[in-house]
Amino acid sequence: MKRTLFLLGLLLSLIIPTNIFAEKAMPNNFSKMDIIAENGDASNYTFSTYIIKDYNYFKLRDFASYMNGTIKNFDVDYNKDKDAIEITSRNAYGDFVGLPNNKIGEAKEAVTTRQKIFIDGNEVQISGYNIDGNNYFKLRDLASALDIKIYYDSLRKSVILNPNLPSDEEILDSLNKEIDKLISMEEEISRPNLNQEPSEAIGVEENLIYLPPSNLDRKVNLKTGYAAEIRNSKIQNFKKISSQVNIPKGTGILYFDIDNLKAKTIYIDGNDTNISQAYLNKWMKKNILVPLIRGEKIPGQEDAYKVAYVTFVDTAPKLNGVSELVSVKANEVRNYLYGPQTNLKDFTADRGQIYSLAKKGENIGWSWWYFTGPNSYNEKIDHMINYALSVQGFSYQQFDCSGLVGTAAEFAGFPIAPAYSWLIEGSPMVQEIPMNQLRRGDLLNKAGEHIMIYIGDGKVVESVPRAGVRVAPVRKAGYKVLRIKDV
Repeated sequence: MKRTLFLLGLLLSLIIPTNIFAEKAMPNNFSKMDIIAENGDASNYTFSTYIIKDYNYFKLRDFASYMNGTIKNFDVDYNKDKDAIEITSRNAYGDFVGLPNNKIGEAKEAVTTRQKIFIDGNEVQISGYNIDGNNYFKLRDLASALDIKIYYDSLRKSVILNPNLPSDEEILDSLNKEIDKLISMEEEISRPNLNQEPSEAIGVEENLIYLPPSNLDRKVNLKTGYAAEIRNSKIQNFKKISSQVNIPKGTGILYFDIDNLKAKTIYIDGNDTNISQAYLNKWMKKNILVPLIRGEKIPGQEDAYKVAYVTFVDTAPKLNGVSELVSVKANEVRNYLYGPQTNLKDFTADRGQIYSLAKKGENIGWSWWYFTGPNSYNEKIDHMINYALSVQGFSYQQFDCSGLVGTAAEFAGFPIAPAYSWLIEGSPMVQEIPMNQLRRGDLLNKAGEHIMIYIGDGKVVESVPRAGVRVAPVRKAGYKVLRIKDV
């Protein structure tokens, strides 16, 4: 009987593959990463990883190489007696010879690793894979275990690592749960009637407040300060206000507690600035469109938001440009723009106004395009064309032909970048269309030479060396029509 069982076991071992628990690891050679130095400067890298089950897995020793020289550097060693990897934090990586630059050539087999890992003598549980004898782990898991802040910049499609800040995974989880709890409580409570005087002034503890337009006349209490009245996405006037403010229907208020703001340094147009009444007066006297306000709901208020970030677009003659105001210092701006601020809500200007400015070649800033992506396929086509129109006059150095097409498509939500004329015809995101079926939003491509966007009425928007971004008559000779797929 024993002999029979032995033979059966041997037979099964021959039939069942030893790698039954293996996963396929696909090469990824185009991941981007920014590492923030102590002085706030960012170093940019392109690195290679394996993708397993839609996650990037990073070789442990490669990660040690990138962290070498930061305040969260660490050394990696193998303890034969323990059969374990030992990580010693705040130590230079002993095997550092330079940053890895070898690209991954082919898919590999990844086997779940049960390798024990110790950080400063304490065992930690990190799931990973073994590929060709090397241990690979999720980048986020490594960062969390080594107390390094990590987040993702969706605009630049880059991982951001800040060794100077602690990992706040647990804090964020708790915060998000608390926010969800508060939202649920607010939904159960009857909302206050803003036509009646509130018992407590909005803005007692806030310096910048946004009250979106409503279809009702409102009376609200605010601390003495300054308010910009916004109608049809334009600032109509900017004036000093007392405690009770009458807000007509269709009007929003951007409120500034000037007394408190004088004592604070906030981020304006790329610089930390000490704000003043004179500064605001000068700023607000212009004909200003407000395409984007990001704010956090003020608890207990029906429709009032603590402002985190504002983009202003100046549409006055000879003064076209974009201004940005963030209610924190420059070194905190990245968290508001790219961090996991799930409790922030975006308020945007009228899309028709934005598009009309775009058609005039007005640069209205990237923020609006990025934060207010369209939904339907036709909306995406409009979004792409109007973004390209808004950067008319930009130089060829700022946008070459493929850079213009790729950027406009990205802001519209079409993942076709890079839109190089010699590569795009092989993209799974486009299909070739007969020239006689050319329609608005199609790409005209001459492989290795030029690519442009057809905007209808016999015209294209393109970028050429001498003129930069421009609108020009369509050319068809030698070109193929590529239509972006509706996916």
